[in-house]
Amino acid sequence: MKFAKQLETEAEDIPQAWRPYLIQYKALKKIISKVTQEIESRGLSASLLHECLDDENKDNKLPAIRYYFTGEPPHIKPNIEVIYDPTEPKVQEILSRLTSTDAQTPKLEYKRSQNNKDFFTMHSETEMVVQSQNMVDLVKELLNVMTIDNSDESDEICANQKRETKSFVIELEQDDEFFKLLLKELNEASKLQDETTEKFKQDISALESRMSKVASPGQKRTDMYNWRKIFSIYMDACIFQTSNTTIEKSKKQLQWFLSELDKTDQLRKLKNKESKLAFEQFMALNTELITMKHYQMLNQTAMRKILKKHDKQSGLTASSAFHQVIPTEHLFSPKLARMLYATITEKLTSVVPQPEDYACPVCMCVAWRPIRLECNHVFCVRCLVKAQKQKMDSCPMCRHPTAVRDATALNLDESLQNFLKLYFPQEIKDKKRDNEREQAIEDVQAMTGKRYSEEQLLRMSQSSNCCIM
Repeated sequence: MKFAKQLETEAEDIPQAWRPYLIQYKALKKIISKVTQEIESRGLSASLLHECLDDENKDNKLPAIRYYFTGEPPHIKPNIEVIYDPTEPKVQEILSRLTSTDAQTPKLEYKRSQNNKDFFTMHSETEMVVQSQNMVDLVKELLNVMTIDNSDESDEICANQKRETKSFVIELEQDDEFFKLLLKELNEASKLQDETTEKFKQDISALESRMSKVASPGQKRTDMYNWRKIFSIYMDACIFQTSNTTIEKSKKQLQWFLSELDKTDQLRKLKNKESKLAFEQFMALNTELITMKHYQMLNQTAMRKILKKHDKQSGLTASSAFHQVIPTEHLFSPKLARMLYATITEKLTSVVPQPEDYACPVCMCVAWRPIRLECNHVFCVRCLVKAQKQKMDSCPMCRHPTAVRDATALNLDESLQNFLKLYFPQEIKDKKRDNEREQAIEDVQAMTGKRYSEEQLLRMSQSSNCCIM
């Protein structure tokens, strides 16, 4: 399928209001044919430009030709510049023929001089469709003026470097129209992206406010644990986490997320209507984020392909020259989707904290009775006591030499303890039960002198029917 047709097909997945802000590939494609005619009417065939611009004057030989832009965005103009040695008699002869009034040769009309550059455009009376082989031959002849004596080539190159050079510049009017349209569309796409991003952030804040009401631990019919499970599955889905995640992959992972919720019957467990509305809003945000990513991809592909077609048909090098003057990274960067995804997870996990973020790094359970060491790492009191009994002095995380040894009851982080009590009541209940069971086993071992293997202790700690005493 040709890209123009593919773009039309995929644009159907983009909201109606966004479609006018897609790069108008077909309109730009039509201008390229005019650019090609303009190039040929100036005596610079596409094949000649391919040959000259691909080499980019690697040996600093004169004459040389280059394609570049002048001005500042959004007012830039494309130009072809021929750099030459003004003292070379052969060059002067060819230049005079290029600007002659010969009826068979389209005339280059002088416009101005600036910084040793003479600027020309096509004579206003010359038709754009004129194609002159005479002019092509003249330009080829000019570019082929090299050292007459091959034996003195190296000396001549050194001399060229010391000589003062001049250049004549041909301003490309149709090429200018092409890039005016492209820049206009990129500017409109940038405005749409900025507006959509700002609206997205406002929607996230609105969802955060709604979530604070339905998932607050102080509510009588709170959905905190249901939402915690939903977010846990959402994080496992990895819908936007990597930069190379494709649109298809993001859609697939979003469907996986929904199917996992169905398997666990999680949505039916939501206790109030506001929670269900919050979930619908949450899903709308994710769908919109995928749509924005798709929109970015379509515009990026359209720009890359239209510049490639421009270069292929005209012989110019816009694909590289354009990006040097117009930075487009912010328009097509995958970082935007990841940044907005990070905003979602940061805002919503602040409302519904995840137990993994407050786990003791030793037992991987919620760090109940949290002891904050001198190095600022936090452990549950049970794991810290066991470490001290084993004569462990240094922190297992950062190897601070005395952090564990010097820890006392004064290291209890009371504000964190109150936070854990508020947001993780069930986890704390489970932790207390495990601590009591483990303490009972240690007490029995101390009284009887009988030692249990690690496997036996594990089985007893995992068995809810285990009763010692």
